Amino acid sequence: MNTKMKQEYSKSESNTVKRGAKKASYNKEEIHTVLDASEICFVAFNVNGKAFVQPINFGRKEETLYIHGSLQNRMTNMLIESGEVCLSVMHLDSMKLTRSAFHHSVNYRSVVVFGKVRELLTNEEKLEGLKTIINHFVPNRWDYCREPNENEMKATRVIAIDIESASAKIADTPPNDNKEDYELDFWSGLIPIKMVCEFPVPDETLKDGIEIPQHVLDFYEKRKNGF
Repeated sequence: MNTKMKQEYSKSESNTVKRGAKKASYNKEEIHTVLDASEICFVAFNVNGKAFVQPINFGRKEETLYIHGSLQNRMTNMLIESGEVCLSVMHLDSMKLTRSAFHHSVNYRSVVVFGKVRELLTNEEKLEGLKTIINHFVPNRWDYCREPNENEMKATRVIAIDIESASAKIADTPPNDNKEDYELDFWSGLIPIKMVCEFPVPDETLKDGIEIPQHVLDFYEKRKNGF
């Protein structure tokens, strides 16, 4: 029982999936896998009583997510002020076309995260957060680019989000028509969706002789057929 508790996020009023509960998962490994397959998350925040959602790149290290922005960034200011956040990611895997307009749907993998917000204040902490974001973007990238200088560090706000609870919702089923519609002369089926990476395109301003590094080629090979 204790092992299971460690492997799953505890259910709460916030993260418990009510609609489509059969598609829900609270398994940490499954949730982390969905998070790690996305470079972008969507962050919800409130400004003067008005709701906003903003997409932003992020990184994950164990039970902490990292995002960054400028000192004037409205979203990061509001997150620090509130001390908590809700964010989500979603992968569209296929479109389900049915004989009935009512039953059209999609297959997908999604995660909603609820977490506590911490602003990282020391350069050491901020560098660790930025490194996590960059290496989440493309694995091992941090070691192959210039680290931020002092002025860049001063102009950048890095936020850690400690995951308190989360849930995944995953749909992977065939189209579902009413049996009485099976005889209708309308096409039904799946349209698979994939995000693919094409071959890396070097910057035109690169110095002569600089080849595409292996970590970039490895990333391309892993993602070229979709994920």
